[in-house]
Amino acid sequence: MKSFARPTLLCLTLAHATWSHATAPDPALAGCWRAVKIVVQMQDGAKVQDASGRCMLRFTDDQFESSCATTTGQRVTNTYRYQVVRPNFFSASIAGSTTRTDLTASTREYEYHVDGDRLVTVTHPQGKAPGASTGLARVESEATRIPCE
Repeated sequence: MKSFARPTLLCLTLAHATWSHATAPDPALAGCWRAVKIVVQMQDGAKVQDASGRCMLRFTDDQFESSCATTTGQRVTNTYRYQVVRPNFFSASIAGSTTRTDLTASTREYEYHVDGDRLVTVTHPQGKAPGASTGLARVESEATRIPCE
């Protein structure tokens, strides 16, 4: 995958929400996280894995930012509005993107688990957003908590 396309795909797949049945924010999500492993599985069975540590997440009560550095030093950033919809599940909607403005308002539900300083998220695509790839089947990421800068 091209050096710019991979971080863009990884950054976009780290996060998307329909706000129904929202619960209170989960304080365990709050703060900053560095992705140590992201696995994108395509519908054809192919997998793309990244363990570069170039992607970071910053969660507040109702928003998070996903930011990934490319191999050329560019930064791809997406901002999401999210809500916890039930225990260990949040729904997110892209509020802004430095590269994929066509995906603004696209939504996705995430299953997540926080275990101390470890965050694991898993998502399955929930329909095709305009301009989005149709080949994604599953995205799983593992991140570790880091100090926010």
